Formats: sequence, C-alpha cells, structure tokens
Amino acid sequence: MSLPYHVLKVCGGVVFAARAGSIYSFNSDLEYVSAWEYPVKQQQTKGPEDSVGNEQNDSPAPEGPPTKRRKVESSETKESNGNGNSHGKGAAAQNNNKPKKKGKQYTTPADRPFVQGLYSTTDGRHLVAITGSDKTIWVFEHDGVGNLKLLSQRAMPKRPCDIAITPDNKTILSADKFGDVYGLPLLQSEEAQWAQEVASATRAMKSRSATPSTTAQPYKPQANEFTVHTQRNRKALENQKLILEQRAKDEEGKAQGPQFEHTLLLGHVSMLTAITVGTNPQNNRQFIITADRDEHIRITRSMPQTHVIEGFCLAHEEFVSTIRIPPTRPEILISGGGDDELYVWNWTSNQLLSKADLLGEAQKVSPEIDEVAVTRVFATHVEKDARTLIFVICERIPAVFCFQLKDTESRLQHIQTISLPDATNPLDVEYLSSSSSSPQLLVAVDPNSSNNVTTASEETSTPTPTPTMASSAKSVLVFTLDEQGSAWQPTDKSLVNGPEPGTTTEQDKPITVQELQKILYTTESLRKTAQDFDNF
Repeated sequence: MSLPYHVLKVCGGVVFAARAGSIYSFNSDLEYVSAWEYPVKQQQTKGPEDSVGNEQNDSPAPEGPPTKRRKVESSETKESNGNGNSHGKGAAAQNNNKPKKKGKQYTTPADRPFVQGLYSTTDGRHLVAITGSDKTIWVFEHDGVGNLKLLSQRAMPKRPCDIAITPDNKTILSADKFGDVYGLPLLQSEEAQWAQEVASATRAMKSRSATPSTTAQPYKPQANEFTVHTQRNRKALENQKLILEQRAKDEEGKAQGPQFEHTLLLGHVSMLTAITVGTNPQNNRQFIITADRDEHIRITRSMPQTHVIEGFCLAHEEFVSTIRIPPTRPEILISGGGDDELYVWNWTSNQLLSKADLLGEAQKVSPEIDEVAVTRVFATHVEKDARTLIFVICERIPAVFCFQLKDTESRLQHIQTISLPDATNPLDVEYLSSSSSSPQLLVAVDPNSSNNVTTASEETSTPTPTPTMASSAKSVLVFTLDEQGSAWQPTDKSLVNGPEPGTTTEQDKPITVQELQKILYTTESLRKTAQDFDNF
C-alpha cells in the first residue's frame, strides 16, 4: 500500500501535488522543484492545560458526596451476595466503570493532517490549501516557479469542505460542513490586524463594564485544605478544583473565538459541499453559488449583500457534490453529485438547460454499479480547436469521462471515456497547457485500488510504512491528445526527480487501509439512507 498524490492544482506552468500533509511542486516538464511539509511539531506539542484535561478525563472525580457513593456500592454488594454471583456482578460493574474502548477510527489521525484542497488566485501569486484535521486554511506566496512561502495559517470555527477566491484576489470564501460560509481576507494586512486589536479591546471593555448583579458568578467550593481532613475528601477537592479550572479555560476560549478577521456571510440548513463565485455577464455583478447535501444550489448576492438570496437551481434528486463554471461560458453552471446525470444550468436565470447521462457511461466501465457519486467536474478550454472540455471523475470508477460543451445548444456531448490502467480509481484531474508542447491531462489515481475490491486481509492488515516519493510518482498519470487532436492517449510520463529515495518526514508514519480509504473516498457517504429519512 502507498500514499498517493490525491490533490492536483496547476498554477501557470507549475503543477502542485498534495500527498498527505505535504505539497510538492513540479515544472511544466514534470520535474521536481520543491516541497512544503506540514509543521507536525506544532500540532503534537501540548501545553500544561492539555495534560490537565487528559488527566481529568482518565479519572474524573465524583461531584456528589462520598457517603452516597459508599451507600450505593454497599447496596449493590449486598444484592450480588444474595444472588450468590458476587464475582460475576463485581466484574461486570468494574467493566462498566472502565472507559469503553472506541472502535476503529477511520478519520485522519491527529498527527497526520491531509490536504483536502488546493486553490490559486487568478494571477498565480498565491496558493491556498485547506487541511481537514485541524480546520486550517493555509495561504502561501508563490514565486512563479514552484517555490512556496507560508504567509498565514488560520484555524476556522468549523471544518472547511470547500473554498473559493473572489475574482479580485482579495477575499477567501470558506464553506464548512455546518452550512456556513465565512469571508476572510486573503492576506492578513495591517487593516486586518487593526480590526483584531479593536475586537480584542471591545471584548475587554465589555468584560470590565459587566456588573456583579448581571454577571453570573462562577461556582466556588466552600471546602478548602484546612477544613478537609480525610485523604479521600482531599483527593475529591483537588479533582473538583481541576474541573473548575478547565471549565473556566473552556469558557474563555469560547468567548475569544478565532483571533483573526472573519465574517459570517450566509448559511444553509444542510451540510455544504461546494462553493464558487460567478459573474453575471449582463451586469458584471458577482454572486456566491453554493451547493449542499439537500439537493440545493443557491445563488446569493456577493458582499456586502449576502443576506439577499437571488434564486435557487432546483432539479437534483440526490446530493450535489461539485459545481463548475466553464471559463468561456460565465453564465453556465455544471453540477453533479449522486444523480445519474450531469446538470447544465443557466444560473443567471435559474434555468435548467439540459442533462447528460453519466450512469450509462459509467456502467460501460463497471457494469455492476447502479449509482454514481461525482467527485470532480473540471472545465477547461482547448485553444487549438476552440473547444470547451468537461472532465468528470466518479468515486471508485476507474475512468475519466470527457464531455464537450456545445456552445449553440448549451448541452454536454460525451466524446471519450478514458480508461485508467490496472483499474485504478481516479482521485483528481488537472489540465496542463504549454505553448511549446501539446496539452497534457494529469490524473491522480489511487495505486492501491484494483477493480474497487478490498480483500479481507487488507481490512485487517496492520499499518504499512509510508512510501518514498518515487512510488508516489506512479500515482499521477499523464495523457496527451493524439495527432488528430480528438482523443486522449496515455503516455509514459510521470512526476520525476523527487526527494532522495528513503527520505521521510515526521508525518510519514504507518497508515492502515481503513484510514486511507476513509480519507480518500468520502463522496458516497453524502447519499442519504433510510435511516436519515427516519430521523425527520
């Protein structure tokens, strides 16, 4: 098993590829340039308050009087003795008091953050990344040749699922899984720092002006070290003080919130899955377009009128996982998710223009499937023949589906299904154009997948070591157009000349198959089940 490149982003002539928590850059010839590694030490370091909190959770002190606890234990003992099963009952009671072991966790471990998305500004001067385990948005300065310089890292209130950058390259729009969209400046300028100082001063002023009559006083125990004499009561008093101190710290953290400028712009009542910014070609006004798990696509006015909902694009019957505006057709929106088709909209008028069959094409590759989950819709313009191509990948289907957007009819025409070698599952797709060579299609794949089957031995296997860059390079496939320019063909190219073989970072630790699959394959989990409907 190997960790693949799972996120790709082309910025100018530079290819950025994310593997786990690291971001690697390659030039237009796919030669290695540099790498940025997640600062794992910062996340693993814990302060004294963290250790105190952990000790609390391991052995919490009873808040009730010790005499009552002794009375309860005594009654249980008598009952068990009367039944003659004191040994079995006592063992059961001890097992109930012990903290239950959690089941296998398939989410990202705390010490192994994964890059969930890469985004770039229109001028290519900045790259933005999001990591899900710590809910952080990272902003980098790009020198144009592949070298990154970290400018800021900001932990959001909730975990971002997707972000968009406004056309003026000044604002980041962060959509999270709780249905909220936050706006924050791309760069933490002097004005943003000034706003932070003003906000801190305002909170401090409110705290000083609060009167005792309106402010709830924290609970203070009446007992102290001089009035408590038994060892048991002293231990209970110490634990009670630790609990009160931890509660005070938690309340202080909640009151402060993130210490950077951010504004709540809008919200859905469902989990957000995608966000983009569209510009109406008729009046040049900008709108925020969001999609959620409840089949909705909402059109909202941009700042500062984000409280105004312009309209909805409603026709999906399943979740919407991705939305895309073609570069040459700003009024067109293409959406996909758990439905059998791709949807083509005129989002400026909330009108559904056409649908394109996707399940039928996917069943030609995997006949056993009866539903699809779209993970990525990528649109690009081929200047050679002035075509707008749409590339679609679906979860656990070893192919890339290529469509052409017909300008006159505003519909998608399927022109090619790009089968992936060894039945590997696609993870991401990008388009690399060059003036000196033919355009290239980059497809990140999971080399561990084979016919979408995970054997029982793999499910129960122990963690395997993380591979070197050399093995990860095989997870990016390169396709080029044939001589006629009508079909994509595989090549022998790959990302080359990475770090020296055998070099590892602190984050390169063993990972199980379950953990990796839970990280890479999350789209199908958006589909509602019968249990979800029973909860309403």
